[in-house]
Amino acid sequence: MSRRATPGRRPEGELRGPALAVGPAGRTAVPRMGARVRACVVVARVRGLTQLVARLEPPRVVRLLEEFFATMTDVAVAQRAVVDMLLGEAIVLFYGVPVPRRDDPLRAVRTAVEMQRAFLGLRNRWVAADESVAPLGLAIGVAAGEVLVASLRPSAWLDYTAVGEPVNLAAQLCAAARGGETLIDEAAYASASTRLVDELLFTSRTLGGRGRATPLAYRVTPRRSGLRVVPPRPVLDPVCGSKVDVRHGVREHGRYFCSAACARRFSNGE
Repeated sequence: MSRRATPGRRPEGELRGPALAVGPAGRTAVPRMGARVRACVVVARVRGLTQLVARLEPPRVVRLLEEFFATMTDVAVAQRAVVDMLLGEAIVLFYGVPVPRRDDPLRAVRTAVEMQRAFLGLRNRWVAADESVAPLGLAIGVAAGEVLVASLRPSAWLDYTAVGEPVNLAAQLCAAARGGETLIDEAAYASASTRLVDELLFTSRTLGGRGRATPLAYRVTPRRSGLRVVPPRPVLDPVCGSKVDVRHGVREHGRYFCSAACARRFSNGE
């Protein structure tokens, strides 16, 4: 994964490694042969969007993605993250790449919380205009540890990639998280939980694993969330007349049904 970083002045609190050189205007040069740094990785993905893509008109999907990425990028920039990649319905952020800072884990976890809060406001606005997007939720994974940072080509000293276990683990945590859930690994928890205990609640969660030690993650929730999920208004099943929650009903022919049996009866004209 690579991204051209925006050059800038060296922020306070940076931990300058011996393998990272400082270039003109305080920019940090990443060696082509690579350097190992401590970093935090945040992976966020919109759950449920893949299923909606088949039903929504392309311009509608594009607008949803534009609003999602713009909102998440604003949160990331406010927390001084490096936006590494926008991929499908997911965004990948780096903290500590190419230069680590002492508060990287703290800012990474806070970013995840702010992204959930921002997405909730965005989703509530979407639902008010179109209840078919009600199933959407944001899943986030955060992992900390050592990564290898390297320049992609000799002359591009600010084009780099980062690889390592934290990158893979953050993606796995994101995949394991439910919509509206943030999972962080043990390293991020150990680094950030003490300073955030008054504002966040950390709940341990064991993840399933095959052929290796079962990983332990921590679910992060704000103690005072502010926003709440606005449930969609129920609709009436056109066959039996019962109320249907659009988040759990069966959607066929642009309508919602309480069951597959009612959907078949409607298709057969019964």
